[in-house]
Amino acid sequence: MMKNIINILALLLIFTNYSSQEPVFSQFYFNPMYLNPALAGMDNNFRLFVNNKNQWSKVPAQFNTSSISFDTWQNHQNSALSMLYSTGNEGESYFRTDRFHFGGAYRLFDVFPSPIAWQFGFHYQNITKRLDWSRMVFSDELDPYLGNVYSTSFILPNSNRLNTSNLALGTVITYHIKRGSKSRRFHLPIDLDVEIGLAVHDFVQRGNSFVNDTYKSNRRYTLHGSMIWPFSKNKIAGGVKHSALYVQQGNLSTLQIGLAEAWLYPLHLGLFYRQQMTSLTDDFDKFESLYFIFGYQKVFKQSNLSLTMSYSRDFTISELGAYSGGTNEISLILESIEGGLFAGLMSAKRHKKSKYRSIPCYSKFNTKNGL
Repeated sequence: MMKNIINILALLLIFTNYSSQEPVFSQFYFNPMYLNPALAGMDNNFRLFVNNKNQWSKVPAQFNTSSISFDTWQNHQNSALSMLYSTGNEGESYFRTDRFHFGGAYRLFDVFPSPIAWQFGFHYQNITKRLDWSRMVFSDELDPYLGNVYSTSFILPNSNRLNTSNLALGTVITYHIKRGSKSRRFHLPIDLDVEIGLAVHDFVQRGNSFVNDTYKSNRRYTLHGSMIWPFSKNKIAGGVKHSALYVQQGNLSTLQIGLAEAWLYPLHLGLFYRQQMTSLTDDFDKFESLYFIFGYQKVFKQSNLSLTMSYSRDFTISELGAYSGGTNEISLILESIEGGLFAGLMSAKRHKKSKYRSIPCYSKFNTKNGL
């Protein structure tokens, strides 16, 4: 134990620049409001997401993050509303971060038969951080042989709470290729959905310290993309998906790639790879983990609802290996098959405002035999 404490102190003395990165979810497309505010209403329905991430279960300090989010599409306004609440614990000093996001998105170029849909979104962010100073151990409290035996000379701040607000901005563009669409001199033989998005969280760089305003919050840049090939043959329907996520915050960055992902209704299976792409000069082991996703979807056509349950398990392939215990993540999604939350209240107006909004050629609800 004492050897570990000395090693930690040595690391603290070596690094003069401190960097940190906000949690990145393994099932990033099952937490779209956390990923990019422009993804609100992307499926032309309303959705409720519940996500829980338990990182490194064998490490004594907690690294757990949970979130709940909601979004709904408003067809006649060509816009969407969304909100997100997330909370996370880090370390044995009970460092807790609570975030509340509220905002919306607006869509361009989606009137039939245009294959392009372009959305812009924003979130107002209210961020609260709490720290239990009584659980912290400072370097002047430690003896090289006896451990924590001294009293610290550090003067504790009057407050253990930091509250600030910020802004998140994002954009997403999708392109839907229909089977049989004409491209120059031939007709395309496949259906294909392509999506590319960019988001910036913590857009305004503000003070991010309990002690002073010297340290500013780093912007979190998110670039994500996916391609989906839907298929239907006999009684089997589904789609093959390839996706990627790149997140950069300060000197730290993470890359996640969906090596193989498939929907075979009602099952969802996926194999992903995560790598740290930090720009720090120290020789870290950047190959982090492989993880698997298993999900099940139940469609209730009579009630216009669908429930998806998904579980992912990360296996660490870096030097941490089995010592970390890997990462477990659970996602629950309750959503409507068609229409936003207030679609029923506006059904009488649909005939008066007959804007025919295009929908993706790939439908997650295009199941066989009511599965």
